[in-house]
Amino acid sequence: MAQKTLEGSLLRFFFKNEDTGFAAGLFLCDGEGRKVRVSGILSPLREGQHARLYGAFEKHPKFGWQFKVDHFELEIPRGRSAVITFLSSGMIKGVGPSLAEKIVETLGEDSLERIEEDPSCLLRVPGIGEKKAKGIQESLASHGNLREVMLFLGGHGLSPNLAQRILKAYGNRAISLLLANPYRLSEDLIGIGFKKADEVAMKLGIDRHAPERLQAALLHCLKEAVFREGHTCLPRNILLERASELLKKPIEELSPALETLAESHRIVIQKLPGFPIQTEQEEPRVWPLTLFKAETQLAALISDTANRPSSVLVRDPKWQIAQWESSGSFTLPPAQKQALLNALSQPISIVTGGPGVGKTTLIRALVEIGRRGKLTTALAAPTGRAAKRLSEATCHEASTIHRLLEFQPGTNRFLRNSRNPLEQDLLVIDEISMLDIHLAWSLFQAIRPTTHLVLVGDADQLPSVGPGRVLGDLIDSGMVPVTCLTTIFRQAQGSMIIENAHRILQGQMPRLPKHGEPRSDFYFIEERDPEFALSTLADLVQTRLPRAFDLDPLKDIQVLSPMYRGPLGVHRINETLAQRLLGGAPVMHVGGYTFREGDKVLVVSNDYDLELYNGDVGFIESLDPKERQMVVLFPEKAQVFTRENLDLLVPAYGITVHRAQGSEYPAVIFVLDKGHFLMLNRGLLYTAITRAKNLLILLGSRWALERAIGTSEEKGRHTGLGRFLAAEVLGDGIHPE
Repeated sequence: MAQKTLEGSLLRFFFKNEDTGFAAGLFLCDGEGRKVRVSGILSPLREGQHARLYGAFEKHPKFGWQFKVDHFELEIPRGRSAVITFLSSGMIKGVGPSLAEKIVETLGEDSLERIEEDPSCLLRVPGIGEKKAKGIQESLASHGNLREVMLFLGGHGLSPNLAQRILKAYGNRAISLLLANPYRLSEDLIGIGFKKADEVAMKLGIDRHAPERLQAALLHCLKEAVFREGHTCLPRNILLERASELLKKPIEELSPALETLAESHRIVIQKLPGFPIQTEQEEPRVWPLTLFKAETQLAALISDTANRPSSVLVRDPKWQIAQWESSGSFTLPPAQKQALLNALSQPISIVTGGPGVGKTTLIRALVEIGRRGKLTTALAAPTGRAAKRLSEATCHEASTIHRLLEFQPGTNRFLRNSRNPLEQDLLVIDEISMLDIHLAWSLFQAIRPTTHLVLVGDADQLPSVGPGRVLGDLIDSGMVPVTCLTTIFRQAQGSMIIENAHRILQGQMPRLPKHGEPRSDFYFIEERDPEFALSTLADLVQTRLPRAFDLDPLKDIQVLSPMYRGPLGVHRINETLAQRLLGGAPVMHVGGYTFREGDKVLVVSNDYDLELYNGDVGFIESLDPKERQMVVLFPEKAQVFTRENLDLLVPAYGITVHRAQGSEYPAVIFVLDKGHFLMLNRGLLYTAITRAKNLLILLGSRWALERAIGTSEEKGRHTGLGRFLAAEVLGDGIHPE
């Protein structure tokens, strides 16, 4: 039978098999308005979409004449917005949004076809000469099928930036992949959440009740809990409630979608191990598969490490400690001696304590005892700045954990693992409160049986930015020997920063300097009005502190805030201080930020090819808005940033307390306002205060300060590690495949 072609749009489906893609429906032909029954493999065609169908008419014994589809082509939507999106996507050299609009205004919606037929027509567009016209024509000719993809995306209302990102991720498969499941955007593209993917899905005609939409919403809520709140899992009822609120659908409609996700091994639903009376009353937890593996396998690794037979690293550890004391002419408190004994005789140990209690002294002692005993010793910390601080304080090389484990950016894997473990005799990890579940899992996989691991940190600081509660769960498990240092050393006793940090932990207001007392290192400036507080902040940074304390406003002073938004949030602080300090400097706009020559900037994610790490601070030496690049001076080097990696940088006059974890600054100003009330707690305030080395100023509302001190901790995190460790102690560990 001769093959025919139908052009038109699919009105509705009569039948659709999601597994095979076979479907039957009613098709409205263009022009004549004829409605035809069609059948065949129609996925990913959706109701309302225009298409060209290829096939033949045949008579079905039950349904009569129908068009059996052999294959089909989706019609690429055209129109002004689609063409502008394509031209300004970055694929056409030298054409931005403004010039793209001029081209379409001058040449019409069929601009692309007209340029292909006669490139000289571009000369009619204001601002385009012969050289640029030739470049545009060559760019158009070089993209082939990708042009149709961009037109498709633009025709469905996607912005040029998003369309370009989709094209980069999926190439010429973008149309088929998005039509099959547009919600994959939220998993495949960084910065695309459920709401944006859902917006795209609605433009592509996805049914609001489609199973993939319900599953995507559940995954989104679980992902938000992990990355925004630090949970590794959620009770099932809480996850269903959050998804129900997001979609405005009853929980009963979402439960089957949750079970489907579990059956497809994208999530794990399981009760936490524990005593029967606990598990019977508890809701099952829901984990992303990778986090379930991380928690259960980490529990098994920690158990294996902790239960290894004790082995002494050096002969007669007590004598070695006494020798180190005598060489420095001082005596360690009993707790520090015990911590050193644990480190030298136990396969794994933990040391915790606040500022000024001698954690760094203990690490220096371990390094020196190790040197005398000819041990191989490695020091590491979760971030570059924390590692640099550790190295400066101990006079021993320290690295990030990623560098220690030899991270490979190309494969996103570590070279050091269970098959290629670390070779050191002694491994000390500082700032352990910052260690999230993923990095902890990788670290423990790389530890060989003979290595002694010492974990050092402050249990009262904020938990890790990433998911998990590793330090807290380890301490609570009772599996690992823990030494808590509390004695403040003599050299720290005169510091009001350290004194007040400990007072705050006990729920007490800080002690403030009185009139007539010597100059202090701790001040509170009360300012109830946030706008006045912002003005005071600018004065402090620009003139008052530099004059009074001989501080560099850019290099020595760091402003911290609990939040990004609001009159005393990070965004407003950065805008205000940049204008005050560098108001007349050349500027360049990148995303939602304005950068100036001379600006203080922060690296917000690791780039191992550039050897730049999350938390690195630099200063902009020069900007080139036309070429979209800037040169940033870091302590070790100058680095050129181009349009491909400018998103690594943010302004850094003000940063959040979470961003400051592991760092120390000569002077810190911490702003507090009533508008921060959701974030205010004792741990946040304590972490902010302990970032200051020589000077700490609290600025803002006394009510906010009292609320922070009176709120004992932030919301607890849902994690499984502690219970999995307890199960290991009871011999009932869980070992997933």
